[in-house]
Amino acid sequence: MNRMLGTESGIGLATEDVWDTLVGLLDGFGRAAEGYAARFDLGISPTRVRDRIEPILDDARRIRRAGWDALPGGAALRECLERLRELAPNTHRKTIARIAGVSVIHAHFRSRMTEKGIRRAIAASSLYEMTQDLLDDLLDGGGWTFPEAVRLYDRCLRPLTDPTVSMEGLEADLADLMGPGQDGLERVLAVATRELRGLLGSGDERVRRLLAKGHEALTRAQAATIYFRRETLDLVAMRDIAAGLPSPDPSLPWLDRLAIYASWPSNIALIDAGFASSPVAQKELTAHARAWLAFDEAVSFLEHFAGTEADVREGVVNFACLYANLSATILEENSFGGFTSRQRRSIFEKATECLVHAVREGVAGGGPAEEYALLAVMIPTIIFAMCKTPADQAASFFAILAPALRATRGTGHVMSEGTIPA
Repeated sequence: MNRMLGTESGIGLATEDVWDTLVGLLDGFGRAAEGYAARFDLGISPTRVRDRIEPILDDARRIRRAGWDALPGGAALRECLERLRELAPNTHRKTIARIAGVSVIHAHFRSRMTEKGIRRAIAASSLYEMTQDLLDDLLDGGGWTFPEAVRLYDRCLRPLTDPTVSMEGLEADLADLMGPGQDGLERVLAVATRELRGLLGSGDERVRRLLAKGHEALTRAQAATIYFRRETLDLVAMRDIAAGLPSPDPSLPWLDRLAIYASWPSNIALIDAGFASSPVAQKELTAHARAWLAFDEAVSFLEHFAGTEADVREGVVNFACLYANLSATILEENSFGGFTSRQRRSIFEKATECLVHAVREGVAGGGPAEEYALLAVMIPTIIFAMCKTPADQAASFFAILAPALRATRGTGHVMSEGTIPA
């Protein structure tokens, strides 16, 4: 089996300290969002974007000054990142950028965490993101059967929420699943899984139950992506798998269901809820989880839109290709010349629909509209920055998002000057 890691990233390989890189990336994401807020009437002022990003930047700066040992699980995270950089540099590039990106998620519950809780949340989200990036790239490399892919994900994710699952033999089990050129990656996954299990073990039981359900769906949805590859392309198989996934709306088409659960930031948002000093109210937790399913779908469509050229070059179709009804012949002919303006607009409108739905779901549970609106701006900002999306395309997306996001003002109090507590 040939399972080489070939994932591309718009972020260069970091040669400086990890935390220097993370601070620089997060600051850049924040400045980009400020720019969009200044250019488009998103209902969010540039000042307020900075107000929400700055505390997260300060957290990263404090960890940079204090060193890895000041971070719960820091030694394990450092070991994993160092091994990943050596063994899978493309995945390492993506992981560093995404760790910076998902740190924005902390803004929602950060004010309800202790200092210790904040650091645990940072460690957990970083380890979780790294694990998911590596699992995703392993599947993208090809050579997997659906049962093998399910086994890989299940072995890494089930121990995080089920204390009865034994960790004995974890590394050996994962080694059996690795292909040529992947020796040592089982160690990265095993170390991360053990550390995550410890970090999550003392959290809210309701959150663990939600995570367990999310992991079951993620496992099957990610395993279904093996059918995106040229050599195994099978839309019928994808539809059948998607039909068995849970759905927040029974009327959702199969592609929407698969796009929701093939993404994982929602699980990081739930992990954060588990680190709050006092239990999050059930109504809010339920609405937050539903909101993040919609954010996950937006992530899938926007990331796949931005990565289509690289995916097609590697013989892979994706959610954006399928939504735009591109013919599978683009894989054989290597003829993808970019989306037409109509196709691009349809994808942008779909992603906007998901982002706006997320805001409305979050507010319906009593959550602050400004926090969800911030996420609706930061998610595309971060994806476009990481993927180096052309500026004119990014601008055309925000021109579509702006009026739709402004319309959510009727659902709650969207961010403006003077509305956000420090």
